[in-house]
This record gives sequence, C-alpha cells and structure tokens, in this order.
Amino acid sequence: MNQAPRPQKTGKRTPKRLPVTLATDEVDALLATVNTGCTTGLRNRTMLQVMLGAGLRVSEVVELRGVDVDLQKGTLRVNQGKGSKDRVVPVDRETIGWLQAWSEKRKALGLNGKAAFFVGLREGITGRGERKAGQGLTPRYVQGLIATLAEAAGIEKRVSPHVLRHTYATRLLDRGFNIREVQTLLGHASVQTTQVYTHVNPEELREKLQAEPVNSQSSVVDPQVLALAQALGNLTTEQREALVGLWGSAGAG
Repeated sequence: MNQAPRPQKTGKRTPKRLPVTLATDEVDALLATVNTGCTTGLRNRTMLQVMLGAGLRVSEVVELRGVDVDLQKGTLRVNQGKGSKDRVVPVDRETIGWLQAWSEKRKALGLNGKAAFFVGLREGITGRGERKAGQGLTPRYVQGLIATLAEAAGIEKRVSPHVLRHTYATRLLDRGFNIREVQTLLGHASVQTTQVYTHVNPEELREKLQAEPVNSQSSVVDPQVLALAQALGNLTTEQREALVGLWGSAGAG
C-alpha cells in the first residue's frame, strides 16, 4: 500500500510578537480611574494590584480564595495554575497594603477564607458576566472591567489582564531581577517563554546610543601635538636612537 505523501514545509514561521505593556504614566492613569472610596472600587483596585504587583493570570485572579492570601508572609498561593501547577508568589509592600484593605472589607461582608477572594457585590448576573453577590467573579467580567477602565483612562492600547501581567514582568527585569527569577514568579514552564520580555524595553540600549560623550573636547587633537607626532614619525632610526639617548641623559642628570 502506498503511503500518502508527507506535506511539504512551506518555510513560513509563526510571527513572534512582543508583549504589549503599559508605561508608568499609563499605569498611573489606569489606577486613577478607580474610586477606592466605595466597596466595589476597593475590590477593583486590589484586583488591578494583584495583576500589576503579582503577575497573576485572569484565571488565577478569579480562582484566588481567602485562604490563599497570606498577609503575614506577604504571599499569594496559586492553586493549579497554567499547566496544573501550584506556586507561591511573594508580593511587595504596596500590594500587601491593598490586600490587607480588601481582606478587612471581606470580613465586614461576612466572607470566610473558603470563599473567593474577589466576589461580586451585586445581585443577579450583569451583562459583563458578574455572578450573584458573594460569588466569585468570572474572567469575562474582569476582562470587561479592565477594558472599560483603560478606555476611561484614555489609554489607546488594547488593555487586558494579560497586558498587566506583561507589565509586571518587564518591571521585574527593569528592577534587576534575573530571567530565572522572573520565570519562577510568572510560573512559566520554560525560560524561553520568559525571555521574550528581555526585548520589550530596550531602554539601556537607547540610552547608550543616544548618550553624549562625557567630554566631547577630548576627541579634538591639539595641532601642536599632531605636528610633533608627525615630526617624530619622520625621524630615521639613528635619529630616534640619538633622541632617546638625549632623553636618558637628561633624566639621569
């Protein structure tokens, strides 16, 4: 029986795109749109911080429970993240502060550690996919929320939870974390997945290329020095040896 011919390779490769990230002013504008004076605003601001300050995926955000937040150690436990892997993510003090504030509000709402950490605050299901009050949010709701906040902030980029995760990763590299550390914090199975972030912000290269010389006048050669160098270059071997002898005797005297 003749086997079917193998399909020939076209030679085309899947294009690799750099992750979209937010600049510092864009992050500030996004956060400024949230009214933290109300319960919903406090919840939303804490969710943004979890993505910007811990790099959690949207699926990991909505699956987070109260018991997964350790305020004393300043860590978040991600259960069965991408690839069915658990990991513990340490967070900075700013993130701990928002987690603390929302944790206290959760207690006032009567939510225990088994409940979802981020819950719906309105009865019924909204058009953006929010569940009943006290139940966990859906990825669709969080995606819609972030898109709405980004539009209100005047950000022209298409902003999603993953853009916030990308921003977290590039910030870590800018702060001096090495690629292996960033891989661990993001929960990537392969370091090759993480390496794409090293190409997102070539700020050091830009600064080096555009930097002015420390002393631009140092590159200008004194005409007298140039003339002397040319004269020395025109001397014969005997003349150079004689000149060296004169310098030696002058030094000895």
